Parts: sequence; structure tokens; C-alpha cells
Amino acid sequence: MNTNQPPTEEPALDPRAALASLNQTAAATRASIEPNTAVIYFVWAAAYLLGYGLLHGAIFGWLPLAYGTALLIGAVILLAAITYTAVAGIRSSSQIRGDSTFAGMAYGMSWMGGFLIVALFSIVISRLLADEHLLVTGWLINSVAILVVGIMYMAGAAIFGDRPMFLLGVCFTVLNAAGLIAGASAFISIFALGGPILFVAAGIAMLVLRRRESAGTVQ
Repeated sequence: MNTNQPPTEEPALDPRAALASLNQTAAATRASIEPNTAVIYFVWAAAYLLGYGLLHGAIFGWLPLAYGTALLIGAVILLAAITYTAVAGIRSSSQIRGDSTFAGMAYGMSWMGGFLIVALFSIVISRLLADEHLLVTGWLINSVAILVVGIMYMAGAAIFGDRPMFLLGVCFTVLNAAGLIAGASAFISIFALGGPILFVAAGIAMLVLRRRESAGTVQ
């Protein structure tokens, strides 16, 4: 009696299934490491809407707030958005090594350097134009701030190969040009509406891209 069992045949390796599994694992790893860009964009949309909305209400009188109070609250909102973004970036970069870590760190430091200059410019221009209307000084200060935002998004797109980020930078540059052309009395309205719209559109686009990427890895 032969007790030897016939050798079992190992299932043939399916290259497509193996590739799909690798892609799915890579996508899951990226999702766990990378910050949720869509959420960051939505946070900034809320920050722009609240910050510029408060300034608009204080200047045009539909909110019972002094301009200085609205400016202070807006600064707190801006600081909260910056803090959230920084924490998300730090948590992400702490799990990455190599050139990507340096690129992320350098990009984050560039943001801080740019807005340090904006803060110093704000102080200087406020002193030089102390006799001007608040709308004029605010118009110039915010134009410089949005200039930095547009340039940094386009630079970030070049560094990280992110086309939606480049498009967002271009849109903010166009928005800034519109605010400069429209003049001091209209710039807050343009930024209060245009900024949140751009960030919400960018957030939705990132959600769609992320879902398409996830669906592509499953197939």
C-alpha cells in the first residue's frame, strides 16, 4: 500500500493580482502617512471665510465689531489654521526619511519665512500709512500676503509634482490681481468669497483624486 501523498501543485502566480496587491498596499501606506490634504484645504476655507468675513463686517458695519477686534479674532483664527496644518505636516514627515523629509521641512520653513516678512511688512506699512483709511493699508498688506500664498503653492507644486496645488497657486494669483485692480473698497469682498471657494474646490478635487486612486488600486 502506497502511503505517499501525491505532491500538491502550488497555485500559479498571477502577476496582475500581485501588482494590484502591491499598489493597494502602497496606497494604504500613503494614506496613513500623508496628511489629508482635503481636510487641510477645508480648514483654510473656513479660516478665510471667518477671518475675512469678520473684517468685512467690521468695516462695512453689518457686525457690531471694531476693526481692531475683528483683526485680533482673525489673527487667532489664522494661527489656529497654521497650527493645524503644521501639526499635520509634522506627524506626516516624522514617518518619512530621506529627500522627502528635507523637501517637506524646507517647504514648511519657506512658508514661515515668507509670512515673517509679511508680518514685518504689515508693521512698517501701518506706520507709514497711519493717516490712511484702514481699507487702504489692509488692501496692500493682504495683497502681499496673497502674493506669498500664490507663489508658495506654485513652488510646492514644482517640488512635490502636485498639479492641483499648482492650479490653486495660479488661481490665488489671479484672485490677487483681481483684488488689486478692483481697489481697496472691494478687495475684502473678493478675498472673503474667492478664497473659501478656491479652497473648497481644491478640497473636493483632492477627495475625488484620492477616491480614484483607491479605486484604481483595488481593480
